[in-house]
Amino acid sequence: MNIDFNKNNDGLVPAIIQDATTKNVLMLGYMNEESLKKTQDTKLVTFFSRTKDRLWTKGEESGNVLNLVDIKVDCDNDTLLIVVNPKGPTCHTGSDTCWNEANTESYGFLTQLENTIQSRVEAGNTEKSYVASLFAKGINKVAQKVGEEAVEL
Repeated sequence: MNIDFNKNNDGLVPAIIQDATTKNVLMLGYMNEESLKKTQDTKLVTFFSRTKDRLWTKGEESGNVLNLVDIKVDCDNDTLLIVVNPKGPTCHTGSDTCWNEANTESYGFLTQLENTIQSRVEAGNTEKSYVASLFAKGINKVAQKVGEEAVEL
C-alpha cells in the first residue's frame, strides 16, 4: 500500500468509512501515517483529529468503535476507503452516520450471502469451495443448483 501523504501540506489523507455489511458510508475522517499504522496494528480505526491535534481512536470515550475489516486505496493513492464493522452509532450526535441516516441493510442476509458468494468465486479455489466449483461449470449449473435448493424449501 503506497499512500501519498505528501500530496497535501498537512500530511493528511481523507479516510472514507464504509460499513462492511451494508456498504453505507458512515463518516469521513483524516489519517496521517501514524494513525494508519495504529489502525492496522490495533484493528481499531484511528484518525488524526485536526480539532484535537492528536491521534484519536474512534470510540475511545463512547465505546462506539470501528472494527477494521479492510483498507483500500484509491487510484491516485491519496484517499483511503476504510471498511469497518461499527459497534454502535458512528456519529458523535448518536446517529448511525454523520449524515443523520440509518445504517440499515437493504436486503438483509441476502447482502451477506451475495458478498460470500462473490468472494468465493473471486478466490477461484475450486478444490476447497463448492460455490467456486459450481460457478466454474457455468451459469446453467448454477441455475440448476438454485432450482434444486428452491424445491427443497
